[in-house]
Amino acid sequence: MPDFEIICLANSRKPAGRCIAGLRTNGDGWIRPVTTEGALKRRNYTLDNNTNPMVLDILRVNLRVSLPKPYQPENWLVGAKPWRLVFRPAPYKYGLLLNKYIEVGPELFGDTSDRIKVESFTEVPARASLTLIVPIKLRWQITTSFRGNRQTRAWFVLNGVYYDLVVTDSLWEDKLRSFSEGVYSSEQIGLEQEKKVLFTISLGGPLVGECFKLVAAVIILPPSWD
Repeated sequence: MPDFEIICLANSRKPAGRCIAGLRTNGDGWIRPVTTEGALKRRNYTLDNNTNPMVLDILRVNLRVSLPKPYQPENWLVGAKPWRLVFRPAPYKYGLLLNKYIEVGPELFGDTSDRIKVESFTEVPARASLTLIVPIKLRWQITTSFRGNRQTRAWFVLNGVYYDLVVTDSLWEDKLRSFSEGVYSSEQIGLEQEKKVLFTISLGGPLVGECFKLVAAVIILPPSWD
């Protein structure tokens, strides 16, 4: 069961647990640890110092074997050994690694919609289900989902194309918990204009025959990384 060193770039909620993902620090691409059921449980991701992974942590994770899905090629089955925190936060040199993986768009995972039909992956599996972007003209919406639950959404532009995606970054959802339904600028929610923001975009698992594109992490880069 190999160990991998990653920079954590997502720790987002799922209905049955968590989705944690990151880039390998050796430059070999994305990894999304999963269980046989999909979502990670607390026992899978609790670190050796008894904390939970945070975005921009450097982690040493134990995995068993590559377990790709047609819509999520980066999946690896999680191992039994506890994960280890190497750095919190990552040193500034890792900013260069992130820059290599930023998607300029306008397409995300092959098109400009907010979802992809699961059946489309039967003949042509996804080449990727995780990517980094720099959103511009960013706004935030608090609304109600079709299930009647509170929902946070991000409106942004990527290379001239407008996107409206659900945010599943639970820390960011908590940050906006006090805001009532409506649309807000980044300044209105307290995000300073000069801060550099990245999104980790993830292709979620099947839901009613479709895989939705999600904002799995809102990443505020440290000033020293500029």
